[in-house]
Amino acid sequence: MTLFRVPINGWKRSVYEAVLFDSSPEYHAAKLLDNDKSVVWWFRNEPVKVRIPTPAGYLEPDFVYLVEQNGFQKMGLLEVKGEHLWNGPGSAPRIKAAGAVAWARAIREAQIEPVWEFHEVLGQDVVSSNTLGSMLNVAVERFEAGHKG
Repeated sequence: MTLFRVPINGWKRSVYEAVLFDSSPEYHAAKLLDNDKSVVWWFRNEPVKVRIPTPAGYLEPDFVYLVEQNGFQKMGLLEVKGEHLWNGPGSAPRIKAAGAVAWARAIREAQIEPVWEFHEVLGQDVVSSNTLGSMLNVAVERFEAGHKG
């Protein structure tokens, strides 16, 4: 099934009525975000609202989301990456992912609210996941924000 650049609507938690996708894994990630009860809202980062500077250029994550669990809120960034683009060490995608991890860690260490987390997940791992949690657990690059204190 080809979903490339076809606007899809019917979302419960998306801030946009209709969303465009570049790949089936992105569409699957959106479904996982939309079906997770801890997700307050999410959006496909298009048009780009969030850009993180890195040594290899800007990382513009595919998704931005807000989750709430036990009264604790955190912002999340999710990048879905095709396996063919996740090249060896020192590749631009890996440098950008490391930059996003450093960015999220710096926000956490500065104790800026809300805290942020970042996950980069390979497309094959997205489509084989049944829940948001299982997808985030197989991220190839991540910084997970915990509770303060």
